[in-house]
Amino acid sequence: MTRKNPNVRKDVAAAVEMYTLLSHYLPSLPIHAVSVENTDALLTPSIFYDEQAGRVLALISVGAEEFEYVAHWLSEGLRSNIVKAMPGILALPFSIEKHEEQSHLIPEWFAAFYVNGNEDHCIPILALRSVTLDERFGDWVAIALERMKMFGMPCASASAAIDQRKAP
Repeated sequence: MTRKNPNVRKDVAAAVEMYTLLSHYLPSLPIHAVSVENTDALLTPSIFYDEQAGRVLALISVGAEEFEYVAHWLSEGLRSNIVKAMPGILALPFSIEKHEEQSHLIPEWFAAFYVNGNEDHCIPILALRSVTLDERFGDWVAIALERMKMFGMPCASASAAIDQRKAP
């Protein structure tokens, strides 16, 4: 499967990176058991857990010039070296899915970077690139922004910018 599509190989690395970051920060970040759907999470380093909805959101602080060192594979989703050099908050969403009565933590196909921790400067990141092979993902940014709302990730300004771009 990975021989036919090199994006799948990168997906494995990015998914493992997301798991590793969550595992690394789990002991040191505050954990909040909340219902995050339709409410914006505070953009401070922490982990939000919504048991009812089966969602986990890790918010990780990234210092200036550190993005590629903190999240190498995810940083490939940011095209601008100027943005990569800025400090901010990296948002990693996960879903909890039940399969055969066992819960599994699944990284989402996107992440987000909030430049300077500012909700008005939200940049969606395509974490698992193989989703673009699915023809339903024509404009993955718009789909990611809609999905971000389900995790309580602030994205109103980014959504407004997309809507403005679509307007004639």
